[in-house]
Amino acid sequence: MVAWTRRSLLGIVGAAAGSTLVPLSPLGAAPADATALPPPLSPDVFRDRQSRLRAAAKARSLDALFVTPSTNLAWAANLAIGRSERLTALLLFAEGPSVLITPSFEEANHKRTAVADEVRTWNEEEDPLALTAKILAGRKVVGVEGTTAYQTAAGLAAAAGAKLEEGTPVFDSLRMVKSPEEQAFIKEAARRTNLAIDGAHNRMRGGMTESELARLLEEEFAKQGVRGGGLVQFGPSSAFPHGGPAERRLAKGDPVLIDAGCRVHGYSSDITRTASFGPPSDELRKVYGLVDRAQVAGIAMLKAGTSGQDADRAARKVIEDGGYGQFFTHRLGHGLGMDGHEPPYLVRGNAKPLSTGNVVTAEPGIYMPGKFGVRIEDDYAVRDSFPPASLSSRPGELKVIGA
Repeated sequence: MVAWTRRSLLGIVGAAAGSTLVPLSPLGAAPADATALPPPLSPDVFRDRQSRLRAAAKARSLDALFVTPSTNLAWAANLAIGRSERLTALLLFAEGPSVLITPSFEEANHKRTAVADEVRTWNEEEDPLALTAKILAGRKVVGVEGTTAYQTAAGLAAAAGAKLEEGTPVFDSLRMVKSPEEQAFIKEAARRTNLAIDGAHNRMRGGMTESELARLLEEEFAKQGVRGGGLVQFGPSSAFPHGGPAERRLAKGDPVLIDAGCRVHGYSSDITRTASFGPPSDELRKVYGLVDRAQVAGIAMLKAGTSGQDADRAARKVIEDGGYGQFFTHRLGHGLGMDGHEPPYLVRGNAKPLSTGNVVTAEPGIYMPGKFGVRIEDDYAVRDSFPPASLSSRPGELKVIGA
């Protein structure tokens, strides 16, 4: 559930027990060196992406795309950098070569990874938007990457005399469909996330705080060769869907909710596990079982042609029929890729059909203020028919730790 922008991290299923409804494939075997990353994407992948972006821009009557540092820039040109007051941007023309504009002192660094036909630089005393306007000469309609700062976009419009349009739909239409290589990165990130959560579970001790376990979780990710982390919530704290680690101390019978993820080559996992520290109460077992069945029902709708709201409705009906509908307070899931949260969204009101290659989370939850919360979250790739491709390993029955 937690977006990677909220975690501020820079690094990088099987069916429910006893269920025959979701015969999902198991995770692949780990490489000989379990911390070794799979090979990254080749430059040709980014050239193909730029070709498809050109075609999509042209279909929308855009003369060019203006892309500042973002996951869209990383997706299009293999340049994953933070945004600053010094302009770096990709100009991608409907007709013509792609041009990377960057500060002169960053040229050699960016050329190590960035994929662009040309690189144009500017010096500290120069105005980069004037350079951009010069390169854009004659192009009147420019699609601007959606997260671009307003100040930058306004300056571009003034300097270039161009009409600016929202460029997000151009990227979303392409990024929502993940290639087999992209799905493999997410699956590998999910494998490491499951191992990190298991490692954190093994280090749980009565009396430790949520913050202490969160730090141990980060250590477990480091053992997997990635930077990762997430939310850790004990007992009543778990009833806050986005509550952060705090100073509540772990006690016997507490539900323990861990919502975590990491990145592999820029692609995110998003996994939530709810366990019990010591013997669970009857109500916790009941609620966990209901959430588990709701997740199975939602997963059963993850196939091409089914809408996001259909999947949400199927999971929500299980929880409503169980008498806990008022406590399922968020959507069933969201798209997953280079952003922790991205289209498509499994939510009421989204009637757009899912497509083969969409990667989404399925994460129903029940949150009872003052008592506890339960969420189970796993990652799936939509296929032409059921079942979806499992990118993580479903836990099945409630895990009891230190019983």
